[in-house]
Amino acid sequence: FFFQAEDGIRDSSVTGVQTCALPISGLARPLRELTILVTARGNDCQKEWTAHEMHALDAGLDPKIIDIVKHRKPLDGVGETEAAIIAFGRELFASKKVSAATYAQALKTLGQPRLVHMIGLMSNYTMTSVIFAALDQQVAPDQVPLLPLP
Repeated sequence: FFFQAEDGIRDSSVTGVQTCALPISGLARPLRELTILVTARGNDCQKEWTAHEMHALDAGLDPKIIDIVKHRKPLDGVGETEAAIIAFGRELFASKKVSAATYAQALKTLGQPRLVHMIGLMSNYTMTSVIFAALDQQVAPDQVPLLPLP
């Protein structure tokens, strides 16, 4: 079966459930895709990253930002909103918590509705990463893995 989001993304995998279950109006599409990529990188989820890098590019996310997330580079030159999402995700996935300062910066930059939506996306796509790991889901045979993993 297929799920289709309001923005036309079709998905037959577990992620299709999230595409439809979450409201998609909280973050603009490039920021949604950035949030998903930050989560995929934080969980080292090859399948999720490989699926969403293309969506991020299609959504207009700057390839330089994708590269910064992919290779865990410093946030030099990244816009305030994108930097807040990346910094929040990096800290959350590395420490399993965020500091008051990181939370306050994300709240100031994103506002409460977008911050809550970002956290919801991170939670949902973390769940997907766990499911993919538990079921040993890999990228399709015709796909090239795009995420460098340790």
